[in-house]
Amino acid sequence: MNSLFKKRLSSHLTEMLKYLRLVFNDYFVLALMFMVGGLGYYYSGVLKDLHKGTWWAPLLVIVFFLITVQFGRLATLIEDPDYVFLLPRESEMPKFFKAGYRYSLVIALAIQVILWFISIPFIERTLTVETISLLCSLVLLKITWLTSDFIRKFKVKTWLSNRLFFRWCWPLVVLGISLYTNAVLGTIFALVMLLISLVFSMRLTVNVPVDWQTAISDENSRMHTIYSFFNLFTDVKSMSGSVNRRKYLDWVVSKIKLKSENTYLYLYSHGIIRDTEMSGLFARLTLIGMVLLAFIAGTWLPVILSVLFIYLIGFQLIPFYYHFDNNAFVHIYPIDRKNQLSSFQTVIRNMLTVTAVLFAVVVILVNLHNPVTIIAVIVAEILELLGFVYLYVPSRIKKAYSKR
Repeated sequence: MNSLFKKRLSSHLTEMLKYLRLVFNDYFVLALMFMVGGLGYYYSGVLKDLHKGTWWAPLLVIVFFLITVQFGRLATLIEDPDYVFLLPRESEMPKFFKAGYRYSLVIALAIQVILWFISIPFIERTLTVETISLLCSLVLLKITWLTSDFIRKFKVKTWLSNRLFFRWCWPLVVLGISLYTNAVLGTIFALVMLLISLVFSMRLTVNVPVDWQTAISDENSRMHTIYSFFNLFTDVKSMSGSVNRRKYLDWVVSKIKLKSENTYLYLYSHGIIRDTEMSGLFARLTLIGMVLLAFIAGTWLPVILSVLFIYLIGFQLIPFYYHFDNNAFVHIYPIDRKNQLSSFQTVIRNMLTVTAVLFAVVVILVNLHNPVTIIAVIVAEILELLGFVYLYVPSRIKKAYSKR
């Protein structure tokens, strides 16, 4: 079973690296560097205004770590057909799950350490808690959670497989003790619970049938979360969108005159509005960008974030240019394909203009006292819209066709 897991893991990592290369392209890495630098500068500026004894600091730290401890789920790499093909080897499945447990533990603990490291300046600036003890508590909580998830994969009726308790309730208790009483005491509580879960996991999972439905469902849910993230930046084969009629947006396409040269304009407008994957992607990224801009002040960081999110949204819309290439009717009917690019540019321009206006409104409301930021955001958005729609999009499409 260990060899099977190694094969699955190799295939899984190959797939993840493929998507990561598509996500972290040269343009995105450059934009990400600016964003991280801007956020770091903003973070350091905020820390200067803080002091020991800030009443809301422990609450913020608890919320932060409650969220971060959720990162890094148990990866079993189990697949739907395994319920049939691995059933004869069910007695060996604990070895398979333990291999996934060890792999997941490394990834999860690395994430916890990185996020803990980021939070150190804030904690040391506002609290008197020992950061090392807090890290130990986080590590113990994460191991306990993964152990609970491991037990959940078997048909065992026990409170140790309760997801709500080990994901939210128990971390809340331990973090509350660590931040409001004593960090070492919180670590001791976390250690005791971990020892209990480890001892019972070794006893409860021996000669016990696998809960195939739960195991497969959990792994599919985990992979769907990962694919959903990748789908924000590139097309994912396993993510298939659906088509929904959005009657409340009929006024958008009703303004398009029904004539031959507007065929692609009509198709792209209708297609994006009704495609749940594409329209949902556009709405989600726009909303995320607005929320971030609402909580970020400063001179240049709002400008960087606005430009970054407009680029990300536009970049994700580009693949829709080829959406109708396999439609037989656009090849049968006498349609002038010279209008395809200009029609697509019009749709992209209109959508990004909506996003740019919404971003500008948020920036103006948050930075009323800073006219430099307001002017910079407006100018940067206009320049990016023109450059992206009329320079980047044509070159990107031309480059894609040359590789076909």
